[in-house]
Amino acid sequence: MQLLWEAVPTAGTFDTRETPFACQCGQAFTRKDLLSRHIRLSHDQRTDAPSADEEDHREPGGLHTGETAVNDLDLLFDPELFTQDMLPPSVFEFDADCPFTDDQTHLQPPGSNDFPRFSSRLPDLGDAERARNSDVDHSGAFADLTGILPWSFSEPAYEGFCLEVESYSAVLPGNWQVPSRNALSRNLESYFRCFQENLPFLHSATFSVAKTDIELLLAAAALGALNRFEASCSCCLYSMAKAIFAEKAHRQDLELSTGLLTRRNHPMLERRDGLGKIQTLILLIIYASWTGEGALPDALSMGGQLSMLVRQHQFSESDVPTDVDGRLMDAAAKEQAWCEWVSSEERRRTLLAAFVLLSLHNIAYDTPPQLFNHEICVFLPSCMEPWKATDAAHWHLSNPPVQRLFRQALQSLFDGVVFPLSSFADYVLIHGLLQQISLANRNAMGKSIQPDAVKAFETALHTWQSSWELTHESSLDPLSEKGPLGLNATALLRLAYIRLSSNSAPCRALLSRDISNLVLEEAHTERSPRVDRAILHAAHALSIPYRAFAEQPRMCLIA
Repeated sequence: MQLLWEAVPTAGTFDTRETPFACQCGQAFTRKDLLSRHIRLSHDQRTDAPSADEEDHREPGGLHTGETAVNDLDLLFDPELFTQDMLPPSVFEFDADCPFTDDQTHLQPPGSNDFPRFSSRLPDLGDAERARNSDVDHSGAFADLTGILPWSFSEPAYEGFCLEVESYSAVLPGNWQVPSRNALSRNLESYFRCFQENLPFLHSATFSVAKTDIELLLAAAALGALNRFEASCSCCLYSMAKAIFAEKAHRQDLELSTGLLTRRNHPMLERRDGLGKIQTLILLIIYASWTGEGALPDALSMGGQLSMLVRQHQFSESDVPTDVDGRLMDAAAKEQAWCEWVSSEERRRTLLAAFVLLSLHNIAYDTPPQLFNHEICVFLPSCMEPWKATDAAHWHLSNPPVQRLFRQALQSLFDGVVFPLSSFADYVLIHGLLQQISLANRNAMGKSIQPDAVKAFETALHTWQSSWELTHESSLDPLSEKGPLGLNATALLRLAYIRLSSNSAPCRALLSRDISNLVLEEAHTERSPRVDRAILHAAHALSIPYRAFAEQPRMCLIA
C-alpha cells in the first residue's frame, strides 16, 4: 500500500492531468521518474535518452485523454484502481447468518495465481470475478456450515442469548454491554481454533451455542478475545461470565434450601447434568490464573469451588469403554454409539482438565493439592483423531483404542510397563507424578527424599518418557499440527526431575513476584550429582523458548 500511495500523483497534478515530462516518442508523463522508467522499459536503450538537463528544460507536453494516461502509467499505478474497491466485492457479500470463515477454504493454501508477482495486495480482477461467482454458486453449502462450526450464531440463537444476558442485568458490572454477534462469533472462533488446543475438553463437533449456558459462551469468548490481544473486551466478557455464574449458583442454592429443586422440573440439570458448570468454572479459572495479579485471588478462591463441584459430580466411571465394530452396525446404531462415546469422553476430559488446572496451581503458586491421585477413577483421554471426528462415520474409521484407567496407568509407570497413550493422557499422567513428588517432598519435612523413593520416581519418569516417545501425537515442535500438549508435557517432565533432584520446595516467591527472595532462599543448595542433573534440565527447559523465538520470532510473538 505504501508503494501505491507513493506512486499516486499530487492532488494538483492529478486533477489537471498535466504531463510536463515528455519523451521523444511523443508520450508525456506527470513525473520525471515515470519518464525514466518509460525510457528504460519501452525503448530498451536502443535510442539515446535525453539528458537530465534536457528533460528539465523541456517544454511541458499537452494534455492527454484518460485512455492515453492509463497506458502511460507504470505497473504500480493505474487510475482505474481508484474506481475499484481495494478488496473483491465477494469479501463484503457477508451473510449475517453464516460463520465468518469456511473451514475448507480456510485450511487450504492460496493458489499460485491469487496475487500477481511484484504487485500490490490487489487480486487479479479475473480471480475476483471468479471468486464472486463461486460465492454465489455455493452460498447454500456455505450457509449449511452454520450447523458444523461451533462458533456460528443463527439470528434466533443470538436473540435468545441477548435476552438471557439482559435478564441478569441487575448483577452485571456497571460497564457491561452485550457483545455484537460478529464479535461473539469471532472470539469463540479464536478460542476453538487456538486456545482449546492447550486443554481440549469441549467437543467442537457437537457443540451448539443455542444449547450452551451463556456464562460458558462468555467465558470461552473472553479467552478467545485474550488470544486476539483484545484485553479490555476479554476483561468485560470475563466479568459478565463470572457475575452470571455466581448469580446462577446463588439461585440454585436458594432453591435447594427451600426444597424446590428436583431433577424432573429443573431445566439446568437436564442440560448436561451440571457438567457445564464445571466447564465454565475451568475457563474462568484459566483466565484469572494467568492474566495478571489482580485476578489471581479470584482464581485461587474458585479453585476450591471447582474441586467441590468435581467431587459432587463423582470423579469416577461406572461403564467400561468397549471396542465397537462399525462394520456390524447400521447408520442409526453408529450414530448412537458415537454420541454415547462423545458424552463419556467429554465428561472424563472435563474432569481431568479440572485436575490438571488445580495441579498447575499447586506447581506455580504452591497451593495444597485439592484433587488427589487416589480420587481419580476415570479412564484416560483418547487420541485426537477420534476426538476430532466430525461424525459417526469418521469416528468409526479412526478406530479408537481401548483406554486405561488413570490409577492403573500411573501404577504401571512405577512398574516399568511401557505403553503408548494419547498426548492428553501423557499430560495428565505427568501431573500425577508431579503431585506424588510434591507430597514426598512435603513429607520429608525439608530433608532429602529417601533413596528408595527417589529410585522409584526415576523409574516412573523414565517409563513415562519411553511411553511419550511411543505416542504418535508427541512432538517437540511448538507449531506442530499434533497440538502443544506433547511439548507442554515434556516441560513438566523436566520440572519433575528438577524437583526430585534438587530437593527444592515449590517457589512461593512466584506469588509475590519477588525474585530476590527466591535467590536468597536457594543460595545454600549443596552441590551433588542430582543437583547437576537438575541444573542441566533447567538449562534445557530454558533453551526451548529461546530456540522457538530464534527460529520463529513472528509466530512466538503471535502466540
